[in-house]
Amino acid sequence: MATAKGEAAEFEVDPGVTLSRTLIPTLPPNYLSRKHLFPLLDNSSPSTTVVIAPAGYGKTSLVAEWALAHRDCVIWLTITESDSLEDMAALFIQATRNILPGFAPWFEGEASVRPVEVVRRWGNELLATGKDYIFVIDNLREHTNRDVDIASRLVEQFPKNIQFVTIRRDSLETVYATFASRGALSVVTANDLQFSDNEISTLAVMHGIQYENFDIRQSLDGARGWPAAVSMLVHQIGKNKKPIDFEKLASSQSDPLRALASSVIESLDVQMQSLITSLAVVQEFTHEMAEVILGDEYSYDAINQIALDGNYFTQTGSPEQSFEFSTLVREVLLTELRKDKYKKMRIHSALLAFHENRNEPNLALEHAYLAGDFEKVAVIFPDAARILQATGRGRELIRWSIFAGDNSELGLLKRATVELAGRLANQEYDSVLSMIDQMNFNAKGTVLEGFIKQLTYGSRAHVEMALGRFDEFDQSYAIAMSNSDGPITFGIEEQIGLLRLAAMKSFILDETESVEALYEEAKALANKSKLPNNHLLLSSMNAMALFQRGDYRRAFEAASVTYSQFTKRGYVGIYGPLDSMFIIARCHLEFARPREAFEVFGQIKHLGEQWQQWVWHFFADGYFARDLVMRGMVTEALDNIKRARERASEIEFSEGLVSIIDLSELFIRFTVKDNERLGALLERAPKLRFVQQIRLAYDERMGKKSVREEVKNLPARTPREKIWKHLADAHEVIDQENMALKEMKKALEVGATVGAKETFLRQSSEMGNLILKIAGENPTVYLEDLASSVAERIKSDANRPSEFASSLTKRELEVLRHLSTDRPISAIAASLHISLNTMKTHLKNLYRKMEVDGRVNAVEKAKAHFLL
Repeated sequence: MATAKGEAAEFEVDPGVTLSRTLIPTLPPNYLSRKHLFPLLDNSSPSTTVVIAPAGYGKTSLVAEWALAHRDCVIWLTITESDSLEDMAALFIQATRNILPGFAPWFEGEASVRPVEVVRRWGNELLATGKDYIFVIDNLREHTNRDVDIASRLVEQFPKNIQFVTIRRDSLETVYATFASRGALSVVTANDLQFSDNEISTLAVMHGIQYENFDIRQSLDGARGWPAAVSMLVHQIGKNKKPIDFEKLASSQSDPLRALASSVIESLDVQMQSLITSLAVVQEFTHEMAEVILGDEYSYDAINQIALDGNYFTQTGSPEQSFEFSTLVREVLLTELRKDKYKKMRIHSALLAFHENRNEPNLALEHAYLAGDFEKVAVIFPDAARILQATGRGRELIRWSIFAGDNSELGLLKRATVELAGRLANQEYDSVLSMIDQMNFNAKGTVLEGFIKQLTYGSRAHVEMALGRFDEFDQSYAIAMSNSDGPITFGIEEQIGLLRLAAMKSFILDETESVEALYEEAKALANKSKLPNNHLLLSSMNAMALFQRGDYRRAFEAASVTYSQFTKRGYVGIYGPLDSMFIIARCHLEFARPREAFEVFGQIKHLGEQWQQWVWHFFADGYFARDLVMRGMVTEALDNIKRARERASEIEFSEGLVSIIDLSELFIRFTVKDNERLGALLERAPKLRFVQQIRLAYDERMGKKSVREEVKNLPARTPREKIWKHLADAHEVIDQENMALKEMKKALEVGATVGAKETFLRQSSEMGNLILKIAGENPTVYLEDLASSVAERIKSDANRPSEFASSLTKRELEVLRHLSTDRPISAIAASLHISLNTMKTHLKNLYRKMEVDGRVNAVEKAKAHFLL
């Protein structure tokens, strides 16, 4: 792969979000304690403490020492220049989990909702613990203007039980008013952090220096209490046994601290200087990485001793033993390392091989580029790009797109493919669709025409799936998966990704055989690829297939493992784990664990909106409406549907989403026996098995004779189909108890095997009585548990109408039944032979007892309570 001339840029490897950045920094053994400064930080909650000073004033070390004294209640995170708001949200949660294991279970993988919303929920949950916390942000960012808005938005969400401490090099005075609005505001400055004479004397003694010596004292006093300068001077003087004129150095250099650091490094012996300069190629490293970087120079003891001294790098607080450079020291070392570009390239080549062997193409890619191995860049790039896309790092993909091809016609097309993947990862759907048309136009007549067509229609399929445009999806999917002639073909990984997408569509449409067939097709393809994310995609498809079959216990286990792996790898957006989460929620429902189910449904709603995977957002939202109507809250359930339709109308090309919302309304209208609206919805509803079940019940309600024959023809291949079939057969002979019991026993035998409960709990009271009788005769653990839930559900259903029905008079019940017609109030009064005023009195009493505000709501609530 050729790089564009003049466009090459110097990249430094970003260590990313590591656990060490969410832990209190470890202090080196020779650290000079500054406990006498703790009163500057000791403030009660709520309050804000701003620690502001230039580099080298020991800001982080002081706050770390103070925080370690309060370890159990300190939430610490370090943010860097490259952190996005989403990265910060992930850091917030991880840092909190370090002291509160299991905190915020709703947030998984890189951020569960919008960042500011994450902080709001984070604050609410911290407040709910009833304890006070210290929250420290060590801010290494330098672009103050960019941080002002971020700081205001985040700090406004902080709860009252937080003492907030922020560490910065420069001030954020424009948000001091926001800080002060929380409570007491204190500012610790460079003047507060300067070393005192006593501290300088103590440090000198520690290094065997005669502080009383006039020249040495004058040398150290020249640093004017600047902690980093004093420490480096003491180290240098202790080693060379002669003073350094720091005042002269300071007056001759624009950055005296950097000059002093350079002087200290230059005074090292050649071997030590070579060792730490080589390691500086990365900000953070482990012993394993150090051995790769240093080769024969590597020494386990030497690395630990340097970290112990703490002058160049120190050990982090991470459970995995790792080391992190001082920012200033690394900047100096990198300047030196760049002078020997061949050495630097050799180190990157070694790290390239290291990450390749660990099957980490996304990490290997940058080292390949920095090593100048552009052939390897070309080899690694496709797999790295897939991982970057799956983890939602669209910005990085767009950045890398210039390296995907040269400036030729074909090279520019190759670049566009990577940019397209980046914009898709960023959910920039309008840009994606615009690029697709342009790319296909530019590819006409080239050798890449077939490949570009496959790739672009594959991207279009992702957008159409997100919007629930299933008919259009089928067309795009067929084109993307068709064979293409040319030098580049659609990759196996992309094909498996599309097969998973097609399986999602079939899963939503309840097409069991299709899900199973797509899973088998994907397994056959996966044998030809080694990329680890293929295993994850297959796992999610397996979970879908198991759930469709009705094997709920295995589906739950498979989905839970898959979700955990997706989260661990940080997969989001179009590659996120919403399908696995949905299966987990549905299985919780089937296991009669509604609280757990709706917690996950809530997460899916938020993530679906954040990632613009709207089909999952509305699919999950519909279950909240179904739950409301099952609890007799008809008005609230219909309000939910109304809000969903209004939200969908704001989304372009939302016709497919309307069908998803229709399914939820279908359930509601069936439950409240609104047959007129139900009939209209059935006419346009997709032919799902769920819809088929409601249609059968609707037809029976309407007196159609074909129902019995249709029940006989129900499929019975999978556990779920067998349960449905036996329940339908039991219902058909409900008036013949022995035959009904026989069919119910068959259904329960299958249900016990797969863990089904809710399916039985949704049955009528007559069917529930059959379950109670069978459980009484054969009290297994499963049947006893189910029978207990059935009895509770029957009792609940029986009690529901008594909330107001028992208080209604005979005349009020008559009025209520007439309200369900389209006749005006005056006509109803005439038919009941009462005056209009008397009619109005009955209505007033009726609405008061039913706790409704009008005719429409009264009818809806009456239907929900089976009074109509």
